[in-house]
Amino acid sequence: MRYVYQPSFLESTRLLSRIRSAKLLKAIEKFQHAIENHQWPQGLGMTHLRNDYFEFRIDIQMRVIYRRAGDLVHYVLYGSHDQIRRFLKAL
Repeated sequence: MRYVYQPSFLESTRLLSRIRSAKLLKAIEKFQHAIENHQWPQGLGMTHLRNDYFEFRIDIQMRVIYRRAGDLVHYVLYGSHDQIRRFLKAL
């Protein structure tokens, strides 16, 4: 698998605190391990959103939207539930 951070994802994570950044990194590592090994832990709350867009949870409030195309995963957005809904409406 290959992983790409889109500019929208980088922009949404630019001002994170050290604690939030560490939490995000840990969740991304867990997600990538799950993808590579085809083992889906419940704690990630992976959900199909629409077309080729999916999300997984960082914590109760924050989520990551990603897009999958073959063996390529695009990290699209990091945000709250409301930010994710706004993003999906704009598609």
